[in-house]
Amino acid sequence: MSQLDIVLVSYNTAEYTKRAIQSIYDETHATKFKIIMVDNNSKDNSVELISNEFPEVEIIQTGANLGFAGGVNIGAKASDSGYVLLLNPDTVILNKAIDKLMAFAHKTSKAGIWGGVTLNDDLSLNPNNARARLSTKTLLFSALGLSKAFSKSCFFNHDNYGCWDRKSERAVDVITGCFFLTPRTLWEELEGLDETFFMYAEEADYCIRAINKGYQPRVTPDARIIHHGGISEVNLSGKMLKLLKGKAELINKHANRWEKPIHKGLLLAHVFNKLIALKVFSLISSNKETVLDEWRIVYQKRHEWLKGYR
Repeated sequence: MSQLDIVLVSYNTAEYTKRAIQSIYDETHATKFKIIMVDNNSKDNSVELISNEFPEVEIIQTGANLGFAGGVNIGAKASDSGYVLLLNPDTVILNKAIDKLMAFAHKTSKAGIWGGVTLNDDLSLNPNNARARLSTKTLLFSALGLSKAFSKSCFFNHDNYGCWDRKSERAVDVITGCFFLTPRTLWEELEGLDETFFMYAEEADYCIRAINKGYQPRVTPDARIIHHGGISEVNLSGKMLKLLKGKAELINKHANRWEKPIHKGLLLAHVFNKLIALKVFSLISSNKETVLDEWRIVYQKRHEWLKGYR
């Protein structure tokens, strides 16, 4: 019996998925694992490629795009190992990262959720491995542009733990779902991911629910992976609309009643201020026009994403 079930949700990511799976086999030797690929009705050759290259991988075809949460839940239900690892198809396992993450989980068993460090393709740091939960402070500093202007500050950029160099272990609020380990007991207790979140913020919701039950997610710098991010999105506005819907849904579900209008107002202020800044920059740089058009679409659809996913 496997110690670990690795669930990948694929959607038109054939070559990336192939590279991710190959890296699992190349770098994981101390952990008995099974890989379950859930395909969300890809129109490329994802299923054929993976089934031919890795016949031992269990492939589940959903026949529809169920989103990340829906796909993961199907994969997790088809598994029975003691731990579940959510792994994005646009990742590459480096230097025994899964073995190291499992060892970290055994050492810090009360955490309930464990993650590692994410890198860009050139091995530079990608700080999106973990973040703080939404709050008035994080949303305000984001809306004012202070979190970006002072990206190395843990005060102004608390959202991404700006002053943390990712070289030390620490507790965090949210671990990104691209490399997300949790025990089956907690997974079943929380009934998996909330499928209301079609894509983005479902892992934040899971972490918040776990924290409410007394767990505390933790990150180890020893487990490192490459993560590209957003490869299934064809444009910026498509990704941002889902991200903002996810954040709005987190507010719907977890913010206090008095906080909800404030937090949603700050989300809207962030988009509006971004749009204004891009308009100013477009006057001196024609290269900003395409990005400006994408953010115009996001702002125009504000009444849609402010409702969240419900």
